[in-house]
This record gives sequence, C-alpha cells and structure tokens, in this order.
Amino acid sequence: MSARKESEALLGFLFAHITKPEFQVRWRWQPNDIAIWDNRVTQHYANADYLPQRRIMHRATILGDKPFYRAG
Repeated sequence: MSARKESEALLGFLFAHITKPEFQVRWRWQPNDIAIWDNRVTQHYANADYLPQRRIMHRATILGDKPFYRAG
C-alpha cells in the first residue's frame, strides 16, 4: 500500500471515529455555566446558536508542561 493510500485510510478511520455521537458533547448553556477543554486532545467545533446572548471566552495556555507522576 502506498504512503498516500495508507494516509487516506488512516485519516478516513480517524474522521469517522471522531464524528460518532458517543464521542461528542453538545451543551445547552445555562446562566453561570463554564466549559473547559484541552485543545491538545480535542476536536472543537462551536455552533453559532447562542444569539441574542453574548459569548464570552477566556483562554489560558500552559507552556512547557510535562507529564508528572508522584508515587503514593
């Protein structure tokens, strides 16, 4: 199998996987709700269905984080 065909097959599998409803979250916003996600492992898509309400977003970014484990 060529590298291009292998890439297409793998991407097709991954895109089909992430679009399955069991791997998706839809949120019905209520006053004072907050959502936090990790962009490194998230396929994010925002719907513009919040009008006439305002959408306020804040972003925090962690630089240079490394996995850490402390044995109990």
